[in-house]
Amino acid sequence: MTDRFELSKLDAARRQLTVAIRLLFDGVDPVAVHTLVGAASIIISDLVDQLHPDKSWDKFAQDANGISAPEYFNVMRKPQNFLKHARTDASETFQFDPIETESVVFWTVMNSGNFGPLSVEESVFQLWFLACHAPTLERSIEPYQVAVELFGDIRGLPRAARLAEGKRVLAEALANVG
Repeated sequence: MTDRFELSKLDAARRQLTVAIRLLFDGVDPVAVHTLVGAASIIISDLVDQLHPDKSWDKFAQDANGISAPEYFNVMRKPQNFLKHARTDASETFQFDPIETESVVFWTVMNSGNFGPLSVEESVFQLWFLACHAPTLERSIEPYQVAVELFGDIRGLPRAARLAEGKRVLAEALANVG
C-alpha cells in the first residue's frame, strides 16, 4: 500500500488556497499564510494565462490600474518573493503587511472561479473580502447584498474582529455542507 496520489497543478493550487483561507481566518501566522497563498496564486495565474487568458482577473486589475503585467506582479508578488528567496538579499528585511495577503487571496479566488465552482472556503472568503474592503456595500448588487447578509458592514472593525467573523461564517457554511 502507498500513500501516493496523483495531483494536477490546479488540484495543488486549490488545496493550497483552501488551507490558506482556513489558516487566515484562524489567525495563524500571516507569513505562513502568505507563503501558502503565494504558491497557489502563481499556479492559478499561470493556468488562467494558458487556458482562459480572456478571463484573467490579473489582467483586469492591470487594466483597471493602468499598469503593465511586470508592474502588477512586482507589487502583488513582492512579499512572496521576499519570503521564498535569499540568494541575493540574505541580509534584507521587509515591512510585511498582512492586509496584502487578503488582496492576493481575493485575486486568486477570482481567478480560481475560471475553473469551476468555488469551494466553500473560496466563496466565503470572496464575500468576506467584499464585506471588509468594498468602497460601498450597495445592497442592490447581489454579491454585496449577500456579503452584508452574512457579515454585516465589518469595514470599520479591527482586523482581528473581521477575521473572527470570517471564521464564524466559514464554520457555519462548512457545517451546512455536511
